[in-house]
Amino acid sequence: MIRFLAHNEIDVVKWDHCISESGTTLPYAYSWWLDTVNPGWNALIMDDYLAVMPLTGSKKLGFNYLFQPWFTQQLGIFSPREEPKTEAGRFLQAIPGIYRFVDIQLNAENIPSSDLYRVNYRTNFELKLDKDYMSIYSSYHRNCRRNVQKAKAAGLKADRGPGASLFSRFVARNIEDRLPHSKDLFTVLEKLLGTCEMNGTGKSLGIYRNQVLLAAGWIVEMPERVLFMACASTMEGKQNQAMYALVDHIISTYAGTGKILDFTGSTMPGVAYFNAGFGAIKTAYPSVKRNTLPWYLKMLKK
Repeated sequence: MIRFLAHNEIDVVKWDHCISESGTTLPYAYSWWLDTVNPGWNALIMDDYLAVMPLTGSKKLGFNYLFQPWFTQQLGIFSPREEPKTEAGRFLQAIPGIYRFVDIQLNAENIPSSDLYRVNYRTNFELKLDKDYMSIYSSYHRNCRRNVQKAKAAGLKADRGPGASLFSRFVARNIEDRLPHSKDLFTVLEKLLGTCEMNGTGKSLGIYRNQVLLAAGWIVEMPERVLFMACASTMEGKQNQAMYALVDHIISTYAGTGKILDFTGSTMPGVAYFNAGFGAIKTAYPSVKRNTLPWYLKMLKK
């Protein structure tokens, strides 16, 4: 039986136990992450937390809707058993009708099957760090190796990055114009990085020249995965390929551990080219959408 639970009805101890036993290497579905990116989230629960699905939502113009929170690439169904994850249609059909608009992303293990939803697949990039650094480096694309060497020749050095507040401000100041600018985005970024720093799952890294910060990135470390969550670079950093130096530093740090370096995207051609340059392979995960808004609002949310 799949039942809907409001936030205050969720047993977070049982919830987090289900997530940890599900075999996921993603941090997104843990209660502490969801509390940060979408306070008050609700859920679908199968039996006694045999399988769970977070419902991250809000309300606008009097209508409830489900959306994908910032920095939360994949959610969906999590379970220690295979069937609930692969038979995602049962959970999708159980999403209450009070949610008149649904636009969410499931995880790569979920197989959506429901006529009620439009299904698309999004792109991710992953690099397995099961070899020594030089073996992985030799698999970089030629242009990628050249950019890494350019950064080293320019005297760029990697070190611990700024704390949550300074990191958020650095990203806000240097983020590419093509990315969404949102006060809420940077508020969530600061809170989430701060939470990760406190519980020991994440930190920021920086690339410096003469003690001047040229690029910074935030990583989250799970037992089997390192996620490259957010980053930004100054103009001087771009000119000296600081972001190539940053990712190369992450790879050299975790090479041989067997972890997966998760680039957390992206479909943007420039970012996809950058990720693939390190030898990362393209993977996919599903997104689903349903629109039952009144006709006069439906056209605004196709």
